[in-house]
Amino acid sequence: MRRRKADNWTLDTFLKAAAACHKAGLPFGIGLGTTADSVDTCGAIFQSFGAELVNAKGDITVKSDNVKKALEYWKQLVAYLPADAPSWDDSSNNKMFVAGKTALIMNPPSAWAVARRDRPEIAEQTWHHGMAAGPAGRYGPFTTPFWGLWNFSKNQSAAKSLLTALSQRGCDRVDGESQRRLRHSGVCQSDDPESVGRRKGRPRARSITTPTRTTTRSCRSPPHLAPHRIAVQIYRHGLQTQMVVRYGIKGEPMDKVLGFAASELERLHAVEACGARIVPAPYATAVGDGETDDRSRKCCQVY
Repeated sequence: MRRRKADNWTLDTFLKAAAACHKAGLPFGIGLGTTADSVDTCGAIFQSFGAELVNAKGDITVKSDNVKKALEYWKQLVAYLPADAPSWDDSSNNKMFVAGKTALIMNPPSAWAVARRDRPEIAEQTWHHGMAAGPAGRYGPFTTPFWGLWNFSKNQSAAKSLLTALSQRGCDRVDGESQRRLRHSGVCQSDDPESVGRRKGRPRARSITTPTRTTTRSCRSPPHLAPHRIAVQIYRHGLQTQMVVRYGIKGEPMDKVLGFAASELERLHAVEACGARIVPAPYATAVGDGETDDRSRKCCQVY
């Protein structure tokens, strides 16, 4: 693709498009919940402003000018998102997309695969494109799932062969539910949209041109510069989306929002220092009703 077209695909252009689509009755399907799709999108935009909550040394940097700029941008953007965006989970944007009620979602191609099966008229008008660029660059968020085998499996040789085959280019030739699951898990995401389009049928409409890989930086599990144990907790608790909801929707003052975030980060640092694990509320029922181990009870309160 021509570089000059990618250069114009910025967060300012993104905001104008969001306003126009909202006015037309097709708002961008971006959530502000605490699950992966919401957190990944929010984190990529934060990163596009160079906004880090914690730096690579582990220092809390949430009160920086770049974080304030990211929040100011989000305050403008949330005006054009669905009113129930804070309550969204990872299925909400997919449902809105397949129903034809949104102009854009931030999602792997799994939603497109479902549309090809259930709503081909929607899939025909769909194109996959890269993230808009901000002042600090263009960041494409992704998470890294892994497949594995139980050490007590009885047929490890065949299982290893299957995983090897599914990990190769061309695995998107699998059809139906298997294709949707493989794509949702991140497998074969190394294929660019052009090659996917050639194999699966090019859409009739292309609303946005795809930025080249050379203009896009990877943003793995935002916030990606923080030490791993802290970054995981920030991600799991959806701290960045919480900040956006407080500032952009609830109207809390900037200083109060930054103070809240700093307090949460200090608490997470305390948890990390004593080697404990804290369970965020959305996952508590599945893993023990919000319980932590004995060490965490001595230094923190659980959500």
